[in-house]
Amino acid sequence: MLHLQNHPVSIHGASADHANLIPFILGLAGMTAVPFLLSRERTWLTGYLINGLSVVAGTVLMGYLMISSWHGLPGPGTVILDGMLSSIVLLFPKLIIGQKIFYHYRPQGAGRMFTPFWWTRHFVYVSLVFAAGKIIGG
Repeated sequence: MLHLQNHPVSIHGASADHANLIPFILGLAGMTAVPFLLSRERTWLTGYLINGLSVVAGTVLMGYLMISSWHGLPGPGTVILDGMLSSIVLLFPKLIIGQKIFYHYRPQGAGRMFTPFWWTRHFVYVSLVFAAGKIIGG
């Protein structure tokens, strides 16, 4: 429901906003397909990667949408209450749960890959690419 509050879907009439269909479909897939993939021996790694990438993309894009809606320097109330900070914070347990499922299927881990530091690097990389694109593209 929080997802629909931030991305209302309207496909009929003059107020149709088809751009919000993408977050709606991805959110729906995240609630249905990812748990199914994570629960199967043959598909858990695919579910794990989709889960992690959705957290990275969702965090970066919602952070961008929150920052781009500010007009001037925001106060703490604007950031905490009016922004998408609650939605961003709700994404992180998905990453932690995915990490626990990963260690369930692979107790020995995967070396340097798929660790919390690995995901943190991807947050930084995606954020830098997104920021550079915004700076260069205007």
